[in-house]
Amino acid sequence: MKRIFISLILLAFLLGGCTSEKNNNTSFDYPNDATYVKSVWITYYELQELMDSSEKVFRKNINSAFSSLSKMGFNTVTVQVRPCADAFYKSKYFPSSVYCFGKQGSELPFDPLEIMCEIADKNELKIEAWVNPYRVSQGSDINKLSDDNIAKKWYKSDKKKNNVLVVNDKLYFNPASDEVTELIVNGVKELVKNYNINAVHFDDYFYPDKSKNIDKKEYNEYKKEGGKLQLYDWRRENVNKMLEKVYSSIKKINPETKFGISPAANINNDYHDLYADVNKWCTVDGYLDYICPQVYYGFKNETMPFMQTTKKWAKMSQKPLYIGLPLYKSGIKDKYASEDNKKAINEFCDNDNTISRQITYISKIKEISGFYIFSYGSLKDKKCKKEVENLMNVLK
Repeated sequence: MKRIFISLILLAFLLGGCTSEKNNNTSFDYPNDATYVKSVWITYYELQELMDSSEKVFRKNINSAFSSLSKMGFNTVTVQVRPCADAFYKSKYFPSSVYCFGKQGSELPFDPLEIMCEIADKNELKIEAWVNPYRVSQGSDINKLSDDNIAKKWYKSDKKKNNVLVVNDKLYFNPASDEVTELIVNGVKELVKNYNINAVHFDDYFYPDKSKNIDKKEYNEYKKEGGKLQLYDWRRENVNKMLEKVYSSIKKINPETKFGISPAANINNDYHDLYADVNKWCTVDGYLDYICPQVYYGFKNETMPFMQTTKKWAKMSQKPLYIGLPLYKSGIKDKYASEDNKKAINEFCDNDNTISRQITYISKIKEISGFYIFSYGSLKDKKCKKEVENLMNVLK
């Protein structure tokens, strides 16, 4: 009888352990501290869908979006208000975005960012102005830029043409140019002065290419003037100087406004390919207030597994650390996770609680102070429905 009883217990245990991960509703241990950041990135193409020439309709659309996010449990929105060398706000330095009404430089009937700041506050959300500092255009045709775009003016000028680079069929500002740095700083100062934003947020676009030719002229001038740095160290220093100036400019205007950066999670690639010295930024004062690596990997990723990657950042950073999470991958194959390991490749297909488990995991790491979800559109995507339902269990 005793053997039968033990056998039944073992059988119950084994059956209980066979529950599919697909249907497993994890019990979450989640910090409910008001300072714990729970943000959503709203991209320019998602913001474009909310735009309307009618201010009334735009207000309604933004209020619906922000109200929904607040009710879900998010406390911050990070909105891409300058995706290229154009803006979703009234700017002295940049024309209105082509993604506002289809034509770059068109007159804005109202100020989208001003309204978003107002509605964010109404819904008890912090709002961050997300900026791409070096990207000029998603295409390479300079003539598609509006005539008042500074990039177009520079490119058509013999003396200043080098301020704009054509790389892989896209246009970028040259990180080696002092005029470019000044423009970026002025653009940030304008945002902090004119809008009730909680932070300025840069993402992972820094040097657009490793080619020795893109800033050859500037580097040769630097060497003639007695510069000692090797090319790649000099490039990193160009980015560092820009960030130092941005940071100090923000603090002079409003010490309460934060400056954060969301780099790619691969620290080695950041350093060697993008000339982004993320280690320096998050260990030395004067570069940023927080860092949010885009850890867009699953637990089973063979080269950048989620747990090891987040631990590496937690060990390195001496600044507030948030983790960027890839909700957009839900329901799709992660072809970069492995060459032939199907469990790694199919992780986001086979499991509908990967993101919620990632949030639970990072909530137990004291060095991590929150997360950012990429992105707003994925919260409404049908293929992400079950993952979002599990995510709601975390946020509530």
